Amino acid sequence: MNFIPSQTIEAQEVPYFEDAKKSEGWQGQATEKAAKVLKSEIREALSRLGGQITTFQQGAFQINELSRDGFQIGYVVEAADGRQVSGRINIAALPVRIDTPKRRDQSLRMALYMLRVSLDGSWLFQQLSPGYSALVPFMLGSGNKTVSEIWLDSPIMNKLLPPGKQDFIEGEVKVL
Repeated sequence: MNFIPSQTIEAQEVPYFEDAKKSEGWQGQATEKAAKVLKSEIREALSRLGGQITTFQQGAFQINELSRDGFQIGYVVEAADGRQVSGRINIAALPVRIDTPKRRDQSLRMALYMLRVSLDGSWLFQQLSPGYSALVPFMLGSGNKTVSEIWLDSPIMNKLLPPGKQDFIEGEVKVL
Protein backbone atom coordinates (compact mmCIF):
# COMPACT_ATOMS: atom_id res chain seq x y z
CA MET A 1 0.00 0.00 0.00
CA ASN A 2 1.51 3.36 -1.03
CA PHE A 3 1.05 6.51 1.01
CA ILE A 4 0.69 9.70 -1.03
CA PRO A 5 1.18 12.86 1.07
CA SER A 6 -1.21 15.74 0.57
CA GLN A 7 1.70 18.19 0.55
CA THR A 8 5.10 17.81 -1.00
CA ILE A 9 8.18 18.97 0.86
CA GLU A 10 8.44 21.87 -1.59
CA ALA A 11 5.09 23.17 -0.29
CA GLN A 12 6.29 23.07 3.32
CA GLU A 13 8.32 26.26 3.33
CA VAL A 14 9.49 27.78 6.58
CA PRO A 15 7.72 31.06 7.34
CA TYR A 16 9.49 34.26 8.20
CA PHE A 17 9.69 35.13 11.89
CA GLU A 18 7.25 37.98 11.35
CA ASP A 19 4.66 35.56 9.91
CA ALA A 20 4.84 32.93 12.69
CA LYS A 21 1.56 33.29 14.57
CA LYS A 22 0.62 31.83 17.94
CA SER A 23 -2.76 30.86 16.48
CA GLU A 24 -0.91 28.58 14.02
CA GLY A 25 0.98 26.77 16.78
CA TRP A 26 4.20 28.79 16.91
CA GLN A 27 5.49 29.58 20.38
CA GLY A 28 8.10 31.85 21.89
CA GLN A 29 7.84 34.86 19.57
CA ALA A 30 7.31 37.23 22.49
CA THR A 31 9.47 35.52 25.11
CA GLU A 32 11.11 37.96 27.49
CA LYS A 33 13.68 35.38 28.59
CA ALA A 34 17.29 36.11 27.74
CA ALA A 35 19.16 33.65 25.51
CA LYS A 36 21.39 32.81 28.51
CA VAL A 37 18.35 31.74 30.55
CA LEU A 38 16.92 29.70 27.68
CA LYS A 39 20.27 27.93 27.16
CA SER A 40 20.29 27.04 30.87
CA GLU A 41 16.77 25.63 30.57
CA ILE A 42 17.85 23.60 27.51
CA ARG A 43 20.81 22.20 29.48
CA GLU A 44 18.40 21.12 32.23
CA ALA A 45 15.88 19.62 29.78
CA LEU A 46 18.58 17.67 27.91
CA SER A 47 19.97 16.47 31.23
CA ARG A 48 16.58 14.99 32.14
CA LEU A 49 16.78 13.01 28.88
CA GLY A 50 20.18 11.60 29.90
CA GLY A 51 22.40 13.94 27.91
CA GLN A 52 25.00 16.46 28.95
CA ILE A 53 25.76 19.46 26.73
CA THR A 54 29.41 19.80 25.72
CA THR A 55 29.17 22.70 23.24
CA PHE A 56 26.68 25.43 22.45
CA GLN A 57 27.95 27.09 19.25
CA GLN A 58 26.08 29.96 17.63
CA GLY A 59 26.43 30.29 13.87
CA ALA A 60 24.52 30.42 10.60
CA PHE A 61 23.03 27.69 8.44
CA GLN A 62 23.20 28.17 4.68
CA ILE A 63 20.05 26.54 3.30
CA ASN A 64 19.75 26.99 -0.46
CA GLU A 65 20.22 30.74 -1.01
CA LEU A 66 18.88 31.64 2.44
CA SER A 67 21.05 32.11 5.53
CA ARG A 68 19.46 31.41 8.92
CA ASP A 69 20.96 32.07 12.33
CA GLY A 70 21.06 29.14 14.67
CA PHE A 71 22.93 26.90 17.04
CA GLN A 72 24.83 23.67 16.90
CA ILE A 73 24.51 21.91 20.26
CA GLY A 74 26.89 19.07 21.06
CA TYR A 75 26.07 16.59 23.80
CA VAL A 76 27.09 13.21 25.19
CA VAL A 77 25.14 10.38 26.76
CA GLU A 78 26.54 7.48 28.70
CA ALA A 79 25.86 4.10 27.11
CA ALA A 80 24.98 1.05 29.18
CA ASP A 81 28.61 -0.14 28.96
CA GLY A 82 29.94 3.20 30.25
CA ARG A 83 31.05 4.60 26.87
CA GLN A 84 30.34 8.25 26.11
CA VAL A 85 28.28 8.56 22.90
CA SER A 86 28.27 11.96 21.19
CA GLY A 87 25.36 13.69 19.53
CA ARG A 88 24.52 17.00 17.90
CA ILE A 89 21.34 19.03 17.59
CA ASN A 90 21.23 21.62 14.81
CA ILE A 91 18.62 24.29 15.38
CA ALA A 92 17.99 27.05 12.85
CA ALA A 93 15.97 30.12 13.77
CA LEU A 94 13.25 31.33 11.44
CA PRO A 95 14.53 33.74 8.80
CA VAL A 96 13.72 37.40 9.38
CA ARG A 97 12.15 39.67 6.81
CA ILE A 98 13.30 42.82 8.64
CA ASP A 99 17.02 42.19 9.17
CA THR A 100 17.88 44.06 12.37
CA PRO A 101 19.95 42.81 15.32
CA LYS A 102 16.87 43.01 17.56
CA ARG A 103 14.70 40.97 15.16
CA ARG A 104 17.43 38.35 14.65
CA ASP A 105 17.84 38.07 18.44
CA GLN A 106 14.07 37.59 18.85
CA SER A 107 14.10 34.83 16.22
CA LEU A 108 17.06 33.10 17.91
CA ARG A 109 15.36 33.29 21.31
CA MET A 110 12.18 31.87 19.76
CA ALA A 111 14.20 28.92 18.38
CA LEU A 112 15.75 28.29 21.80
CA TYR A 113 12.33 28.55 23.45
CA MET A 114 10.82 26.03 21.02
CA LEU A 115 13.75 23.63 21.43
CA ARG A 116 13.26 23.72 25.21
CA VAL A 117 9.53 23.04 24.78
CA SER A 118 10.34 20.17 22.40
CA LEU A 119 12.82 18.61 24.84
CA ASP A 120 10.29 18.91 27.66
CA GLY A 121 7.71 17.19 25.44
CA SER A 122 10.21 14.42 24.65
CA TRP A 123 10.74 13.87 28.37
CA LEU A 124 6.97 13.54 28.89
CA PHE A 125 6.76 11.10 25.98
CA GLN A 126 9.66 9.11 27.45
CA GLN A 127 7.69 8.76 30.70
CA LEU A 128 4.71 7.36 28.78
CA SER A 129 6.73 5.07 26.52
CA PRO A 130 9.75 3.60 28.35
CA GLY A 131 11.28 2.34 25.08
CA TYR A 132 11.33 5.84 23.58
CA SER A 133 14.79 7.36 23.28
CA ALA A 134 14.50 11.03 22.36
CA LEU A 135 18.19 11.71 21.71
CA VAL A 136 18.97 8.79 19.37
CA PRO A 137 18.14 10.65 16.10
CA PHE A 138 20.72 13.30 17.02
CA MET A 139 23.56 10.89 17.94
CA LEU A 140 26.65 10.93 15.76
CA GLY A 141 27.39 8.05 13.46
CA SER A 142 29.95 7.58 10.73
CA GLY A 143 31.39 10.66 9.06
CA ASN A 144 30.33 12.99 11.91
CA LYS A 145 26.72 12.84 10.71
CA THR A 146 23.76 12.39 13.01
CA VAL A 147 21.60 9.27 12.77
CA SER A 148 18.91 11.45 11.15
CA GLU A 149 21.37 12.75 8.52
CA ILE A 150 22.57 9.22 7.77
CA TRP A 151 18.94 8.14 7.45
CA LEU A 152 18.26 10.96 5.00
CA ASP A 153 21.37 10.11 2.95
CA SER A 154 20.42 6.45 2.59
CA PRO A 155 18.93 5.75 -0.86
CA ILE A 156 16.72 3.04 0.65
CA MET A 157 15.47 5.20 3.54
CA ASN A 158 15.18 8.25 1.29
CA LYS A 159 12.47 6.41 -0.65
CA LEU A 160 10.31 6.57 2.49
CA LEU A 161 10.32 10.38 2.35
CA PRO A 162 7.56 12.18 0.46
CA PRO A 163 8.42 13.24 -3.10
CA GLY A 164 9.90 16.67 -3.72
CA LYS A 165 13.05 18.58 -2.90
CA GLN A 166 14.93 17.37 0.15
CA ASP A 167 17.98 19.61 -0.16
CA PHE A 168 16.49 22.17 2.26
CA ILE A 169 17.35 19.76 5.07
CA GLU A 170 21.06 19.86 4.33
CA GLY A 171 22.97 22.87 5.60
CA GLU A 172 26.43 23.86 6.64
CA VAL A 173 27.14 25.65 9.89
CA LYS A 174 29.38 28.70 9.61
CA VAL A 175 30.91 30.00 12.82
CA LEU A 176 30.17 33.71 13.26
